[in-house]
Amino acid sequence: MFDVVEVDTSFYRPPASALAEGWLRKSRGGFVFTVKVWRRLTHEEEPFAESDARPFKAGIEPLRRAGALGCLLAQFPWSFRDTPANRARIEALRGVFEGEELVVEVRHASWNTDGALAFLRGLGVGFCNIDAPASSEGLTGTRHLTSGTGYVRLHGRNRKAWFDPAAGRDEKYNYLYSETELSEWIEAVRELERRGAPRVFVIANNHYGGQAVANALQIKASLSGAPVEVPDELLQAFPQLGKVARRAPAQPGLF
Repeated sequence: MFDVVEVDTSFYRPPASALAEGWLRKSRGGFVFTVKVWRRLTHEEEPFAESDARPFKAGIEPLRRAGALGCLLAQFPWSFRDTPANRARIEALRGVFEGEELVVEVRHASWNTDGALAFLRGLGVGFCNIDAPASSEGLTGTRHLTSGTGYVRLHGRNRKAWFDPAAGRDEKYNYLYSETELSEWIEAVRELERRGAPRVFVIANNHYGGQAVANALQIKASLSGAPVEVPDELLQAFPQLGKVARRAPAQPGLF
């Protein structure tokens, strides 16, 4: 039903190359993977060396070799602000992953300036546009393009849980976008395309209860202008998909 998936497990540990080879065997031709960079390179205060990136690069080599590596996503925490030290870290990442499509997700509003965007553009590093609950210093709702790769991540708008330290992961991302809310991002994707992005990755991260799958199918149908395959079980869980659905072949349960 989809042509891309964002790999999350690589954020916690470098994947084994055998695992990446397994992903390739289970996917059809033309399917691509965007891969989150190992947190050692993005979330630890200590500087990293090229050697720190070697296990990660070795693990994703099968994807790169097969032409199935869409891009690398370096996700930084909200505390990662636009400072000289943090710019140096992004420059170091660019150096370590020279030749690869690299996109950064920054969540602090200090990066939402002409200077910061020019810095990323000068490095050939993409900007990840996110949708998340708004805050005074948070970064959400942008439509920036700083490289040939457009990227959008939809985290949901569960404001109460998003800012609650006691809320679990599932609750933070427990959100189903309305058609009106999705239309804002569908237009954003079209704008990125009009501005010259050869391709735009759209990742739904509101994963709880299959909501990401439902919203991603709605987005796909709108962008393609055609009905999409929707498994019966998913249609039962999200009747609103009836507006965009054509019957899908039977498959094992999704939930």
